[in-house]
Order: sequence, then structure tokens, then C-alpha cells
Amino acid sequence: MRILSIDSSRGTRLLLVQATVADDGAKGAGPGLPAVGARVRLEILVAEEQDDPRRHAESLGPMLRQALGDPGSPVARLDAVVAATGPAPFTGLRAGLVTARVVCRARGVPLYGIPSLDAVARTALDEAAAQGAQAGTTVLVLTDARRKEVYAATYRARGGDDVERLSDLHVLPPEQALSLADGHDHLVLAGSGAVLYPSLAHRLGVPVHAPVSGDAASQVRLALARVGRGEELGSEPLYLRHADVHVPGTARRAR
Repeated sequence: MRILSIDSSRGTRLLLVQATVADDGAKGAGPGLPAVGARVRLEILVAEEQDDPRRHAESLGPMLRQALGDPGSPVARLDAVVAATGPAPFTGLRAGLVTARVVCRARGVPLYGIPSLDAVARTALDEAAAQGAQAGTTVLVLTDARRKEVYAATYRARGGDDVERLSDLHVLPPEQALSLADGHDHLVLAGSGAVLYPSLAHRLGVPVHAPVSGDAASQVRLALARVGRGEELGSEPLYLRHADVHVPGTARRAR
């Protein structure tokens, strides 16, 4: 499968990958999709990114042209799109999801949504395991929500490519997010929020992994694992709070 992955939860990240599913004789959820537990190898064909959290709309067009090129070219073949669904700031998240939906409609391919914090958690667990972390490690993901708040949730690994969320998704002050770590012995922190508020890791005495607020490659791994189990992956955005812009009410008459 050739899969386009878009993450606009902080900066803008776009990957075009070739996903090769090992044929272990098991039947997947559809043509080219992995069976439960099947191993998937990802070959990155195109990688584009920019870190400015206010230039999503300007960046996505050129990135798509670089990744997909001429729609009539064989190298532009596309089988699916994976997109981050947040939680993340309203404008950037909307830009990524609208772009993903337009591509899917134009190409006639499915769209799979993955929560942004799930992807950060998977990347952090991979990093922690590579550094010798114990099995059963819990990751507390904190990403920057602005307004001196963070988006937060706790996770543990589910197999080699997926994660299990252990808490609800929250938006709250950083100090309050520490309560989500209660009861977890083997803990690491992850995400841009953990970097923005370094005192949190210091207080807990734990390392910080995966400082980016999203990971386009991990999104693909998560999507393939979940679709392989037959899960529905909706693309509705997870804002967690209302937009800053409000429609003005009816003007009052001066008396």
C-alpha cells in the first residue's frame, strides 16, 4: 500500500510511505491490509515538514505537490490517507484534516484518523524500549495546548505497533496533568508539553521522549494495526475546547 500521512497538530508533517505487509497466511480486513499481529515494513518515499505552527495552509499545497506530483503518473498512486485528529489548536488541525479529505475525495481512497497523542505515545514507547525501559512502561503524553495548558493522556503499548489509552484525553494546566501519573510505577513523559514545562519531568524524576506533538510515521503504524483488527477510524477532529473566534451577536441600538 502507498499511504499519505498528514500531521498538522503543531507544525506540518507529511509523509508518503510504502507499506509492505508480510504474508503470514492470515486474512486481513481488506486487500493489502494487515491481519491482526502481521508485521508491516514502512519505506519512506517522501518526507516533508516545517515547524512553524502558523503556516499550515501555506505549507500543505507545496508539500502535496512534492509528495504526489502529477496525478496521472504511476509514482503518484495512492491507496489511503492517514491524518491526525488532535487534540490540537483549532486552525492547524482543521487545515490538515480538510486537506486530507480533499485528497481522499479526489483520489477515491479511504481516510483513517488517528488521535495525535496516540502517535506521540507510540513513538515515545519505541524510544523508551530502545533505551532499555521495562515492559509495561506507561507514557504520560503532554502536548502544548497554549493558554498555559496541555493536552494530556496516559498510554501503554499494545503489541509492537499500537497503544492502549489508559485515561481520557484532557486539556488542563500542566501541574494538574501530573495527577494522571498516579499509580504508575514505570513512567516516562513525552510530547512538546513535557519540553515546554521541564519542571514536570524533574518533579517526577523521569525521562522525556518524543518532543514533537505528532508523528506521521507512527500514525501509519497505528492506522494499519487498528484497521487490521477491523476498527472504524473516524476523522472527526478532537478539539477539546471551543474555537477562539465567535460570531458576533446582533448589534444593539444606541438610545
